[in-house]
Amino acid sequence: MVTFIFSDFLWSQTPSSAISFEERVYDFGNIVEKNGKVSHTFVFHNNGKEPVVISNIYSGCGCIGQVVSKDPVKPGGKGTVAISFSPEYKSGFFSKEVIVYSNKDQNYNRIWVQGTITPSEHPIEDDYPYNFGNGLYLRLKVMAFGYLKPGETKQMNLHYANDSDKPILLNFVIAGNAKGLKFANPGKIPPKGKGLVAFAFTMPASVRNDVVFTVYPYVNNKKLVDTIEVKILNEINLPQKRGKAEKLTKKEPSGSSPKIRLKSLYDVVTK
Repeated sequence: MVTFIFSDFLWSQTPSSAISFEERVYDFGNIVEKNGKVSHTFVFHNNGKEPVVISNIYSGCGCIGQVVSKDPVKPGGKGTVAISFSPEYKSGFFSKEVIVYSNKDQNYNRIWVQGTITPSEHPIEDDYPYNFGNGLYLRLKVMAFGYLKPGETKQMNLHYANDSDKPILLNFVIAGNAKGLKFANPGKIPPKGKGLVAFAFTMPASVRNDVVFTVYPYVNNKKLVDTIEVKILNEINLPQKRGKAEKLTKKEPSGSSPKIRLKSLYDVVTK
């Protein structure tokens, strides 16, 4: 038995006229995630006049594993292809195509596995790794917006969860001047409830530096110890922007007035 590693390419081959599968689609039915991997063996027949060899198997989804026999299947004989599927951290209906290559990848056949996954309960830390206390879990501790140019707006979502058995009142408070930052507090969160807060930031035209906010979470009007950091980079500080500014620098002859070196389009420093 040989385990194949998935190929990254689909080559130009022709469908195999010699190989025929007894079934082309197998339905696993309902799969319970906590029960783990499921497998099915597909049976095929060699209807041709020459022996056939399964040379490779391809699936666009890495969650499918294949095990096949590399022994040649004689004319009139039959062989098998075993397909396994892991439902871990998946849910709902799925249908996965598997391409079976034969005769040194010159020919191929297509088969499918499908089913419906019933997800299991996972530890809350799997999706919300940051425990802020008082039942509050968050998906992020740092919200990095990346580069924004003056006047540009970008939105990021902060996902939260209440892991307690009681409702909580959740609010976020920004330290200092929150110019350009907008969001709506979630308010009351039911027991085991989940949701998100959309933070939108518009880079003010007057701002020349990067922007950093500290966000304080409050649960039931109590300020928590841990904070969230919001970081926005000003596009005018990109290296290429600074490079353009440096081209404006002019050398002064020795003995002349103090040199003025233009560091950026907006900062002037006197030596």
